[in-house]
Amino acid sequence: GGDGGGPVSYQLQVPDHVVPAILGRAGAVIKELMEMSGATIKVSQKGEYAPGTSNRIITISGSQHQASYAHQLVSAKIPQSL
Repeated sequence: GGDGGGPVSYQLQVPDHVVPAILGRAGAVIKELMEMSGATIKVSQKGEYAPGTSNRIITISGSQHQASYAHQLVSAKIPQSL
């Protein structure tokens, strides 16, 4: 059982062109998101895509609360244009 407070990790796929918005200049934005949420946020390397797509993989890890908050913060940085 337990209280569900253990470490969790989320993976998001985002189109290559939105990655700069999440990383920011010299990683400034992603650093700020990590500080705000307390979670660790990693973006796959350039050219390292989810299988069969041209989407980069974002991995968010931390406690349940940290990771879900970081997930919201990252999602807010993704332009929702279709």
